[in-house]
Amino acid sequence: MQTNALRAVFAAIASFLLFAALVSLPFASVPIAYIGLCYGLGLAVAAAILTGLLTSVLLSPVLGIVFLLVFLVPSLMLLRQSLLSRPVAPAGNGAPLWEFYPAERLILMGGALAAVGTIAIFASVADTPGGLPEILAQAMYASPELADMVHQVYNTRDLSDFQLIARLIIITGLAGWPLLLLGNLQIGQALAVFSGKNLRPTPDYDRLQLPPRLVFLLAGFGLGTLVFDGTLSTLMAIFLALVTSAYFLLGLAIIHAISRPWNGRGWLLSALYFLIFIMAWVIIPIALIGLLDTRFNFRQLAPVGSDKNTNIGSPDEGGDTDKDEEKD
Repeated sequence: MQTNALRAVFAAIASFLLFAALVSLPFASVPIAYIGLCYGLGLAVAAAILTGLLTSVLLSPVLGIVFLLVFLVPSLMLLRQSLLSRPVAPAGNGAPLWEFYPAERLILMGGALAAVGTIAIFASVADTPGGLPEILAQAMYASPELADMVHQVYNTRDLSDFQLIARLIIITGLAGWPLLLLGNLQIGQALAVFSGKNLRPTPDYDRLQLPPRLVFLLAGFGLGTLVFDGTLSTLMAIFLALVTSAYFLLGLAIIHAISRPWNGRGWLLSALYFLIFIMAWVIIPIALIGLLDTRFNFRQLAPVGSDKNTNIGSPDEGGDTDKDEEKD
């Protein structure tokens, strides 16, 4: 009991420090994900509560609430799903196996959480004319430092241009929300595997698939962006970007799969991630690869291993009961 309490405290302190240091803020929920993937959801919840309290006391209550709502609560929801599993019959008379919650559903859940959060954010400022984009544009326009920065980059001081820039910032920022949540969960999984204490096996991302019908959502949101105007158009654009982010993750999985036999693969992938980091538009062609995969099946270009379901692992790797409850 004392050992688990210390683990929760150390995870809370690490998460708070990552949040307080602005440079590492995107990775603030990694310690919570790690401790949950190693020791269970209960300990992760305790660590998240401690993190919220630390943030509220040492920084401000508002930041503590923001931290909980933006990072910790969605991460705990994804963590709970990732720990779900059910027993499956083994091929022979071997030990029972466990089928874990599929990675593609975690991706869809991350996008859904971001969509719900987006609606809540927009609803909270619905009484303000112009909504969230107008609030951000006015704040940027009224700040001499931000206004000068925009002028240097875009060579404009026109308020309408500030409104367009604010809209783009909001769309890209909210579209990146599920990528951060899922990325932190993946980093936590990698650390758990490295430490040898992971409760679930790492999924085989080479075989990642998304529902074919997701393309209809993509088309619908794209059409809505053109048909509507104002706040509705912005919301449609955000939802379009959220679906695109799911295809972006699928595109990355495909690139990892087809590049497996290539010489210098590590350098190529490092260069790709560096380009993604410095040039956000690189996300578009990668997402297009994911979108077109349902038609062309790019992963036929290279062998990607065996046909087994890698969401299945042994009971030693953790999991839940046959009622999909977290296994201690």
